[in-house]
Amino acid sequence: MSLELNEKQRLKKGILLTIAYAFVMSVTGLAAKQVQTTIAVPVLVFWQSIFCVAVLYPQLRGRWQRRPIAIWKIHFLRSVGGFTGFLFYYWALNHIPLVEATLLRYCAPLCVPLVVFIMHKVAVPSARWVPLVIGFIGVACIIQPTPEHLNPWHLIGFLSAIGLAFSMVTTRMLSHQVSGQETMMIYFLISAGLSFCLVLIQGDSLLLPMASWPLVAVVCITLYVGMFLYTKAYTYAPASVVSPVSYAGVVFSGLWGWIVMVK
Repeated sequence: MSLELNEKQRLKKGILLTIAYAFVMSVTGLAAKQVQTTIAVPVLVFWQSIFCVAVLYPQLRGRWQRRPIAIWKIHFLRSVGGFTGFLFYYWALNHIPLVEATLLRYCAPLCVPLVVFIMHKVAVPSARWVPLVIGFIGVACIIQPTPEHLNPWHLIGFLSAIGLAFSMVTTRMLSHQVSGQETMMIYFLISAGLSFCLVLIQGDSLLLPMASWPLVAVVCITLYVGMFLYTKAYTYAPASVVSPVSYAGVVFSGLWGWIVMVK
């Protein structure tokens, strides 16, 4: 009985942490959409990554441990998935409404079975095909990808969901083997390196205009808090629980979009 109660408490914590994560990340998306009128996407990703590395470094100082190659492979997949997820999401924000970009990003739970199949060769049970199809139909009804309303940036937004799905699956795989701080630190280090390479390739400047500093600060702080909540949620609940609850972010983003339009 006590074990059952303890499991229910863990699930409850996981759900509450996921809702908090969804709200915080909706603020990140709003600020990111606003600031991208003055700076390039890779520049924003670079500075948000550097900020989070600076915050995490003191927490991990002297606590690093040797890890087998298998763990580093998962770290790499999780980091690349998270990086591409944010990169495509931010790019999509420049061209489609916040709520649509967020909805496409939160298609990640629908992509999780595909990721699990690719990584573990575990086929999707036939009983799950119906809810998956219904989920994609629901997204299509909202986006309305008709010839008149077809936007290639919707595809970019959907690619962010695939990146997030890889992040979800691998975060869960790491949750019982390494600390959440280590997972986040490795991710942000790799993200900083990849975004810096993109900045060099595009010929952008890493210098931030003074007017962009407040919004970049909001993105950095909320991203760190959101990623902490996201990683923590997976230590309490499985992806099958956390993923659907994260759809609350679509509601929050819709609310922010409505507030901005009203203003």
